[in-house]
Formats: sequence, C-alpha cells, structure tokens
Amino acid sequence: MKKRISRLLKLLLLLALLPVLLFALIQTPPGKTAVASALSKLLSSPDHLDVRIGGITGWIPGDLNIAEFEIGDGHGVWLSARNLHCRWMIRELLDERIRFARLGAEEIVLHRFPKSGGRPVAGPRERTEFQPYEMHLDGLNIKRFRLERGVAGIPLEYTVHSGGIAYLSSGRLNGELMVGGDAEGRVELDALLTGCAEDNLGIKVALQQMSNPTFGLDGLSGQGSATINAQGVEARIEADVGEAGRLGRISTMLQFAGSNLRLRQFEFIHTDYSAIGELALAFSPGLIDVSLDSSFTDASTNHYGIHGLVAVSTSNGTWGVDVGTLEIEGWNAVAFTLAGTVDPEQVSLSGALKEFDVALLPIAGSSNFTGTVRGDISVTGSLADPSVVAGVRVEGFSSAQEALDELPELDFGINAGVKDGRLFADTTLTNYASGHFAASAAIPCGFSIAPFHFKPSLRAADARVEADLDLGIFNQLAMFQNQLIGGLLTTEITYSNQTPNGYLWIADGRYEHYDWGILFRDFDAGFNAVPGGFEVGHAIATDGASGAVGMEGGLGKGGLDLQLVFDGANIIRRDEIEAKVSGLLKVEGSPFHPDISGTLVIDRAEILLDNIPSAPPPVLTNLEEQPTNAVAVAGQKVRKPPPVGLDVRVELPQVFVNASMIETLLVGNLLITDTPRGVSVKGKIEPRRGFVNFIGKKFRFTDGDIVFDGAVPTEAILDNLTSEYSRRDVTARLVLNGRANDPRFRLESTPAMPEDEVLSHVLFNRDTSSISPYQAYQIAAAARQLSGGLNGPGFMYQVRQAVGVDTLEWRESEVAGEASEVVAGKYISSGLYVEVSRSLDARGQTDLMAEFEVTRHFSLETYTGPKMRPGIGANWRYDY
Repeated sequence: MKKRISRLLKLLLLLALLPVLLFALIQTPPGKTAVASALSKLLSSPDHLDVRIGGITGWIPGDLNIAEFEIGDGHGVWLSARNLHCRWMIRELLDERIRFARLGAEEIVLHRFPKSGGRPVAGPRERTEFQPYEMHLDGLNIKRFRLERGVAGIPLEYTVHSGGIAYLSSGRLNGELMVGGDAEGRVELDALLTGCAEDNLGIKVALQQMSNPTFGLDGLSGQGSATINAQGVEARIEADVGEAGRLGRISTMLQFAGSNLRLRQFEFIHTDYSAIGELALAFSPGLIDVSLDSSFTDASTNHYGIHGLVAVSTSNGTWGVDVGTLEIEGWNAVAFTLAGTVDPEQVSLSGALKEFDVALLPIAGSSNFTGTVRGDISVTGSLADPSVVAGVRVEGFSSAQEALDELPELDFGINAGVKDGRLFADTTLTNYASGHFAASAAIPCGFSIAPFHFKPSLRAADARVEADLDLGIFNQLAMFQNQLIGGLLTTEITYSNQTPNGYLWIADGRYEHYDWGILFRDFDAGFNAVPGGFEVGHAIATDGASGAVGMEGGLGKGGLDLQLVFDGANIIRRDEIEAKVSGLLKVEGSPFHPDISGTLVIDRAEILLDNIPSAPPPVLTNLEEQPTNAVAVAGQKVRKPPPVGLDVRVELPQVFVNASMIETLLVGNLLITDTPRGVSVKGKIEPRRGFVNFIGKKFRFTDGDIVFDGAVPTEAILDNLTSEYSRRDVTARLVLNGRANDPRFRLESTPAMPEDEVLSHVLFNRDTSSISPYQAYQIAAAARQLSGGLNGPGFMYQVRQAVGVDTLEWRESEVAGEASEVVAGKYISSGLYVEVSRSLDARGQTDLMAEFEVTRHFSLETYTGPKMRPGIGANWRYDY
C-alpha cells in the first residue's frame, strides 16, 4: 500500500514538474527555435497563407523579441517586420485581463495587399456567441512603418506611437495613435464591438502636415471623422491646402449604405476659385451608375458647371459605358452636351455646342461684337480606327451697335478631325466685301483610342492658303488695341511633297504702335515660295519721311537668313525719346529662336528724362480696399533668357539728353548680347558739352563716363562723371559715382576747401564767415538739392526745339559790369559743331566758334569775334 502511494506521489510530482521542465526547455535557444517553428506552422495554412517567425529571444511569454516576422501568400511576402518586441503582464490574467505593457517594432513593411486565394468555405459558417475579453495596450512604438509602391503608388514611411489602447469587457474600444514621418497627426478610436447589430467603429483623424505625397501643394492639413456600422459608412472630411502661397479648403460628407455611395455637400474654396457639388454612385451586379452635379466659380466670378448621368456595365468579360446626358457649362453662357455609348468594339458619341452670342465670351473686347456661335463633335467607329469630326461656326460676326468702330458682318468657321487615316483642318471667312480668306491642311495620321496611338506623318502634309484681305480688319480686335494696321494682303500658297509654292504680297502697308512709339508706313513687300522655304522678292517701308527700312533674304531649310537695312529711319517717336537709326542687322537660325547680329547707328536721338512716367505713389491706407479672391505673393523675379540670340553693336554719335537739371550730348558705343539670365549691355558713354544745373549754377561736364558693365539686369554706372563751375577765386567740381538711379556725389574745389565753403563761394562769392543766416540756410538747402530728382522739361529746352538748335543757354557774366550773353550751338554733321554767342547789351557783340573732332581725344577749334582772338587752336583730351 505504501509503495503504491509512493509511486502515485512520484507520478503526481512528475506531472507537476513536467510543465516546469517544459517551460524551462522553451527558454533555451533550441526551445525558442522549436516554438518559432511551431507557431509558424500553426498560423500558416497550406492553401494560401504562409507565416514565418524567426529569431525568438528574451523570456517566453512575458518579455520576448522576434528578429524576423513575415506573412506571405502564393505570390510572395506581403508583410514583413523586424525586431518585434512584446512585454506581456501575465499576472493580469488572474483578473481576466490581457495587458501588454509594451509592444513595438524596429520596422514593419507592407509590401502590397494580399492576393485573394484559398479554398472557398462550403456553406455558411455557424455564428458563435461573442464573448468580449478585456485587453490593454499600455505603449506602442513602431519606429518605421513603410508602405511600398504597390500599396500607395509611391513609397511612404511613418512612425507610429500610442500611449494607450483599451478594449473593455463591455465591448468598448478606445485609444489614440500618434503618427509622424511623411504625415504628422493624431488618430482617435472609439468603437463598440460586441458582435451585435448595434456595433460601430468611430474614427477621428487630425492631420497636422502631409509631407509626402504633396499632390503639388505647399501644405496639406485637416481633420476628419468616420462612423462605420451595420448600415454603412458616414464620414466628414475637412482639409486645408496651400499652393504657391495661396490657401484653400476642402470639405465633404461621404455616405455609403447598401450599394450606394454619395459625396454630399462637396465644397472646395480657394483664393482663386471655388467649387461645390454632389457625386453619387449606385452599384448593382454588373452595373455602376454615376450621377454628377457640381458647379465651379473662379476669381473673376465666372461660373462653370457639370451635370450628367453615366452608366458603366460589365458582363461576360466585356464592358460598356452609356453616357445618358452630360452637360458642361462655362462662363455663364457656353454650354456643351455629350451623349452616346462606348464598348470594346466601337464608340458612338455626339456632342453639341449650344448657340450663344460672341459678346458673352470672357475675352477682352468681346462685348464690342455680336454674332452667334454654335458647334458640334462626333466620335464614331471602332476604338482601333475611330473617326473624330468637330466644327465651330460663327455667323453674323460684326460690331455691336454701341461700338465706336464698325466691322463688316462676317461668317467664318473651323472644321477639324481625324478620319480615314487623315488629320485634317479647314477654315473659311466669307461675307466680307473687301476680300476673302480660306485655308486647309491634311496630314496622313495613324490614330487609335484603344490602344491609344497618335502618329501624324508631317513629311506628307498638304496645305493651301488663299487670301485677299484688307489688313485694316484687324484693327477692331482687342489684341491690337493702341495699334493701327493697314494694307492689302494677297496670297496663294500651296504646300505638297515638302515643297511650298506660291506668293504673298503686301501693298501700301502701315503699322503704328501708339504706346511703343513705333511707326512704319508705305510698306510694300513680296515673298515668293521656293523649294525649301520662302525668299524676299522685295520689302521696304518708310518712317513717313525720308527714312527707310528694307529687308532681304528668306527662310529656307537651314532656317532664317534675313537682313534688315535701316537708312536714317526715324522709327521711334515717343514723348520721352525720338531716335533716327541706320545700320544693318542679320536675322539667322531657327524661326523660334533666331540669332540677331549687326551694327546699328543712332544717327541722332533726343531723350527727355522728365517725360519718362514715374511709378504710381504707394497706397497709404487700405481702408477703401475691397477684398478679392486673389492673393499677391512677394518673391524673387525669375529671369528667363531672351527669346532671341543677340550680338548687336550700337554706335551713339549724337544723343541729346534734356531735363530741368541736365542738358548734354552723349557719345559712345554699346554691345548688346544675350545671356542665360537675360539681355546684357556692355560699353561706355561719355558726355560732350552740356551742363548740370546745380544750386542755380551751370556746372559744365569736363570728364568721366557712363559705364555699362554687362550685368543682368542692366545698370548704368557713373564713373567719376565730373562737371565744373568756375569763379575767379575758386573752381568747384561736382563728381558723381555709382548707379545712375542712386548716385553718390561729392563736391571738390581748387583750392581745396570744405563742402560748405565751396557752396558759399559758388553761391555768394564769399566764405562762410561773412554770410547771413538766410544765406547759411540756402547753403544747407543746396547740399540736399540732388535728392529731389529732375523736374519737368525746362523752358530753354522748349525754346531750343522751337528755333531748331542743339544747345541753348544763358551765360551770366562773372565780372561786375559785363553783360550776360545767349549761346546757341548746332551739330552741322557728326563731329562738326558750330556755336554762336551774343552779348545782351546795347553793343550786341557776336562771337563765332567752330570745333571739328578728329578723334575722340583730339579736336581742332577756330573762333572769331570782338571778345575772341581770331585763329585756330588744338585740343587734346585724355581719360586717366
């Protein structure tokens, strides 16, 4: 008996020790390897689920680490994790709770979504009673949660943290997640999961910033909420977006119930536009009905809308699209409708542009015209070889009754499309009493919708243009506002086998641009088509007087080869500048980026600095300002290279500059070239004669240059630009340096003295110790004179223009008792200057001086008169 009891006790002890031994065994490396293998097999299924667990370390089950974890299917691994860590509070099981003190991973990667597979379950599964079990997760830390390209279209990476998630025995789930990385925000969970019909899942998301993807936006943030229950899904989304400094806001309500999906109250408000509408999708076996009703308004309050019903069906491996009615509205006036069907075999769509008046188009100046516009489009045939034909017709196009200018009534139309292997287009202009215009083109073209293919054969193109037009018709168009066009255009050109044939003539042409001050008259030109391009038969225009501009050359396979010849053409006539130009320019290379080179001589130019319009004054208050949708964003201007290549030398033998403070003659040379950042101007201009009117005295130019160093943007640099004023006891010099729009100046004198002493001697012919307080005030005011700028064209300039001389000034005598005199000068030719002076007293003595400039530094002078000693002198000037 005792032996039996002893054996029984030993057996019970062995049974009690067996779990302990087993527990101790699984803590060993071989035991942990066996556990990993067993769990992998237990969680896997032979048909479509493959789970692999490797590298278990730590204490099982309370505090363990898993080096690798993978889930795959028949197509490979779709989820992988690295360095998983779990700390499990076993003692909580005594209170019927499962608690994880810490759960984390170094990296979790979702490579793709799992593929469907496995054996179907035969018959419905029996529903078992749901028994909630309380679970707590005190801490979650995923350092890298990656979504590969197969999941989101682009690689994304996040960090995920949580301070606590709890699932209570009542079925209530709540907690929050903090997300960082490519998106930063917070996710709140609030759900009831009991296995009953009343179950629901509530999610709230607060997105602080989305860094990737940006969707082309500067910033994306917002918030949303969703409720999921047995009836379906209902969600509310609000988001703020930023683009190029402009802000926008998106909001919508989403409902999904049964087989219907609706986006209700979809609204997008932006600084430049806004949109509002609804979208509904109804799902049924083999059919999706799409209903769209939305509107759109831009910053100019133009209204757009799209409404329609489209059905997408699938059956027996094929598909079809039935466009019942699709209507697109724009600018509160234009409406386009589309209807028809599309399936894998063929397409049959037809559309119509509803009739409207030209005056309703959102184009500048369109309200000055009237006329009806209508159009249509059709797409028919197979998807592999469809026919597309579209046309727009305008009838009765003419000036509106209230318009000042009258346009003859016109009918014109444009037709284009792809049909029978040809891409074609034609246009006509009719009902025009003074001429006609017609053009057509056809190109062999391969075109397919499915698979998409579009390949025109440009080398086999045929085209024809015929015209007999009075160019004055274009003066009624808004794009030619402040311009005047005239002349008769006659052309008949054909293009076939890569060879043009025909001609283009312009007779009695005229062009004026009132804003730019450009003027061409008497323009006659003939252009002839030759193999490979066009040649200029003749082309010449005048400036309305004796000047002319001619053109030679043509356009060939090698590009442009033109020459522009300027012969004393006064083509620039503005209030602030007039210029007469001679020279030769070559225009070569591609028509889309030609190279312009050559030399231009500005034979004579008059520049009135005071007539250059100044910038408008700044807005001092915004109390009267009305809010608009547009938002201005300050930023650095991006400079683009010029649309042409430039290598032009400009010679300036006579440029007269006049302002209330300055009157001078400028001479110099400039080189204008193109750079990747813009136009570069390099060269030097020096003043010849003339003066600066400073503190009421004429300081005559003696030395210095205006330098252009080639910088972009172009800036004129004053390099020791010096002018002098002399009295018997002192010679004062005004020296300017720095940028022309913000110069630095200083006063010097011989003999040397302080600035206030120089001003005192110039103004009052005495030193500062013997001046009155009022004279001291005048000296202080004189020191600030240059900061006031240049004011108004002077009286002397207007007199000079009236009598036709180049220089005119009043010279006061520096000697008491001697008379003042009037001096007038004229450039007889480039380099030959004649000056006459006459005293303003009873004697009226007249003196004559002539100067001939041999070189820049050497000139000869001759003079005669009572005050001058007759003879010839030589002058030598040298810059140092």
